[in-house]
Amino acid sequence: MLRFFRPNTPEQHSDEQLLARYVQKGETEALGQLFERYMPMVYGVCLKILKDTGKAEDAVMGIYESLTAKVKEHKIESFRGWLYVFARNFCLMEWRKAQRRPTNHHAPEDMAFFDAVDAPAEYELPQESAPLEKCLKQLNELQRNTVQWFYYEEKSYKEISDIIEEDVGKVRSYIQNGRRNLRLCLEKQGVTSAL
Repeated sequence: MLRFFRPNTPEQHSDEQLLARYVQKGETEALGQLFERYMPMVYGVCLKILKDTGKAEDAVMGIYESLTAKVKEHKIESFRGWLYVFARNFCLMEWRKAQRRPTNHHAPEDMAFFDAVDAPAEYELPQESAPLEKCLKQLNELQRNTVQWFYYEEKSYKEISDIIEEDVGKVRSYIQNGRRNLRLCLEKQGVTSAL
């Protein structure tokens, strides 16, 4: 089980200072200190999505391993907000991988029978949701994340505002622009939406 150790001494360096030390000088200790500050948040995100302590712990370690490269690939304004989004996306990918159904365990004769009958409706859902997934990916990162938090996770404007460290008015604007861009994208694909 992961244990979170928080030192009793006050933190001497800001997030920005630690991030700069890693990006500019390659000091992995600085990245480790920075990640340790937010490890409880990362674990909470993983546990909420994966709903299993073992998988959540594995995901936390996977996220940390990915950070060494990812941090240098992005211009990060707020490490806490960026890490939250990164952890959430990492865990959603892990969750999606776990949801995929393997087909190689069926005997060929069973597959022939299965293909001859109508497939259950649940197998059609990925095809129906494909245009929306495609359009979500085309949104810029702020619009995509705020739309997903607001509509899929039912977070309030204030909660989202705290995550991305922007005022509520900007959050509202990101969501409205995201909805508009989603609607336009879906219309181009011939999908009528209720957005």
